[in-house]
Amino acid sequence: MNFHNNSNFQNETLRDFSREEERSILNKGFVSIRKEFPIQVVPIISGKTKKSSLIVPSFNPANTSEKIADIHYASITDAEEAAKNSVQFFETWKNTKPEIRIGFLKKAADILRSQKAELTALMSLEVGKGIKDIDAEIAEAIDFCEFYAKEAEHIFQPRKRDLLGEENIYTYIPKGVTLVVAPWNFPLAILCGMTVAPLVAGNTVIMKPAEQSSAIAFKLFNILIEAGIPSSALHFLPGKGEEIGAYLVKHPAIHTINFTGSRAVGLGMIREAASQNLKFVKRVVAEMGGKNALIVDEDADLDEAVIASIQSAFGFQGQKCSALSRIILLESKYDTFKNRFIDALQSLKPGLPEDPSVKVGPVIDSESRARLEGIASQFSSKILSKLEIKDNQKLTGHFVEPVVFESEDPSSPLGQTEFFGPYVTLFKAKNFEDAIKIANNVDYALTGGIFSRNPKNIQYAKENFEVGNLYINRGITGAVVDRQPFGGYKLSGVGAKAGGPDYLKQFLEPISITENTMRRGFIPET
Repeated sequence: MNFHNNSNFQNETLRDFSREEERSILNKGFVSIRKEFPIQVVPIISGKTKKSSLIVPSFNPANTSEKIADIHYASITDAEEAAKNSVQFFETWKNTKPEIRIGFLKKAADILRSQKAELTALMSLEVGKGIKDIDAEIAEAIDFCEFYAKEAEHIFQPRKRDLLGEENIYTYIPKGVTLVVAPWNFPLAILCGMTVAPLVAGNTVIMKPAEQSSAIAFKLFNILIEAGIPSSALHFLPGKGEEIGAYLVKHPAIHTINFTGSRAVGLGMIREAASQNLKFVKRVVAEMGGKNALIVDEDADLDEAVIASIQSAFGFQGQKCSALSRIILLESKYDTFKNRFIDALQSLKPGLPEDPSVKVGPVIDSESRARLEGIASQFSSKILSKLEIKDNQKLTGHFVEPVVFESEDPSSPLGQTEFFGPYVTLFKAKNFEDAIKIANNVDYALTGGIFSRNPKNIQYAKENFEVGNLYINRGITGAVVDRQPFGGYKLSGVGAKAGGPDYLKQFLEPISITENTMRRGFIPET
């Protein structure tokens, strides 16, 4: 089998926080970013700052007395102006040479590298993510810039297929204005990838960040402008998703909606886009979550399986669309795994995520905490174990206790509903085929994994496990650009995988041009 290989691409190296020098640089980053608080996050359209009638404060979810930013919400008038300006500048941006647009992405990657310490500090304080997860996320943002730049170099070289007397060219042109609606859980990497891909493809972009992570988004916006992206090609609109997001989804100027978030919102956007009477079909690229399973069979290395399960279920408090929420165990290994998993859970250290040794931080906000606590109380009879943190007087933020549930009913909400928090449920399977059947019997097909040393079971999983990203004998989170392009199918998403070879094509129209070259001469020039 031959694969297209972006051979010049190298993933960004991760930092080693066991080195005192790295920890010292990181500490300076925290000191430096805190001097900027509260960051004033403002709407910017074609380089002009817009006044706001609504300013919403943003607080550290791990320490709610620390104010991070003032978010100046954009209005419908701002959204209309951004759409109008995006249309006006589109032809100019479309006709900018691809190598110039590619150069902007490479410059953005360099700026991101130079600001790692400050970006790490801001992400930790704004969304409560752990230091190692943040380091991987910044590396991913850099990778998106570098990878899409290299992919654009290939894609904008027209393919030629010539016959005697006939010239055939296959090429691409940008679609139009792209609306980017981003999530808060990967506030830098996902927003970066979702934005730079349509930009390098020649589309103008309106950035609508998640309300909870607008300060990180504003930093990224400024980095892209500093890298040389023209101010009329990229506009920044912080604000309410249900207000300006909904307005722009319906706007006749928007050609493509690039969305990552909940299934309900994503499907709503797809319905809305399909119902519009326009002179083009509005494209929705949507990544919409998962109910991800890990299967552990009789031949699995249980030590490895437990470590991977803990990380996949509880990393960033389970607030990843790839997070593990179902562990399907074959009966013979059930009790042994269960006991080791519960012990491993108790070893996790809760606390402020700016401490690199902390493994359990806060969830994003009070609404998320209340929703998760409601789920835990609804299924309290199914709780097998939890990590007690409520009595910790030092933790005043939005902390939720990680919970392990146990259920015999994979069709119940514990087996079907995405909770987006530090909750995982254990299920039993009769045999490996039964385990795959249980794993597949959900609406989603995002990530999944197996732990096995049985070649037959591994092959069976490769052929039958319905997921966009399948992991064998490792954790099911932490996809890396180019190595594991990320995205699912069924109700997990529509569109090509992020960080993969097809992603840029979501924002392009393919064009075929055929010319008969057996001419009887040209007409004379006048």
